[in-house]
Amino acid sequence: MRTPTLKMAVAAGALLASAGVARAWVPDLADADEKASFGQLVDIYKQQAKFVACAVKATVKCEGKYGTDVATQDCVMATATGPAGSGFAEALTKCEDGVDYAKKSATGNGAADYEGMQCPGDMDSATPGNQDYPDLSDWQGSHASTYEQLDALGVLANVLGNAAGKDIKTLGKDVGELSKYGQGIFKCIGSCESDAKGSKGGGALTDSTTQCSAKSAVTPDPVQDACRDGAKAKMESKLGAGGGPYAALIPLIENALSDAANTTWNNTEGCDGSPSGAFVDGSSLF
Repeated sequence: MRTPTLKMAVAAGALLASAGVARAWVPDLADADEKASFGQLVDIYKQQAKFVACAVKATVKCEGKYGTDVATQDCVMATATGPAGSGFAEALTKCEDGVDYAKKSATGNGAADYEGMQCPGDMDSATPGNQDYPDLSDWQGSHASTYEQLDALGVLANVLGNAAGKDIKTLGKDVGELSKYGQGIFKCIGSCESDAKGSKGGGALTDSTTQCSAKSAVTPDPVQDACRDGAKAKMESKLGAGGGPYAALIPLIENALSDAANTTWNNTEGCDGSPSGAFVDGSSLF
């Protein structure tokens, strides 16, 4: 299954993915080239998760220490702006410096690497169909758009926190718990999607956009389902049943993370718009 970029999703990991039909890439792991490309994709997915966690942590720290109003987002990722002395822009730069999609290059060539992974991502989600990126570096460069997605969820968290009478310090801790939940969900999805042995969901062996999903309305592989439930139980132990005052955010996080991962592991079309596998229904946050 496959495709990416930090079109991921909150608190944790967040890219809100584009809508549409998705086709999962099932690599032939007996083929050395496909195995190498799949390994590179797995590494990129891990980098995406780490990047989002880093960005969310920087924002929570900025809001908790320098924020002045729980109903207002003082530290904005999309513009890398924060209160004077917060060092927010520098913190985000450090997060970006840790991203290198070519770290485990399968071919040594950016264009060949990108095609080897079946051209993941969509360069223009506003246009019907899938628009390939020119190469790996362009795909990596697009991850900055994740900031806008994370900011959107951050605003919701602030509004809900304010409605629940949270002070800025408590709100920061709560958003941190939401982030941990998101990261847990993202990790579950990654374990399932990269599993070629069938012990963690078997995503690498199956053409499906629901098998490794974390959406509450979807019934995924039993192993993935158990992983998702475990992550939710940890979150509820801190915030209350269903997420307590943030219950309205939980399905948004689950949907956004699942769609984000779907963008990484599943592509709407093959390279240059040429289908190379069976198509399955996909869905989006909106």
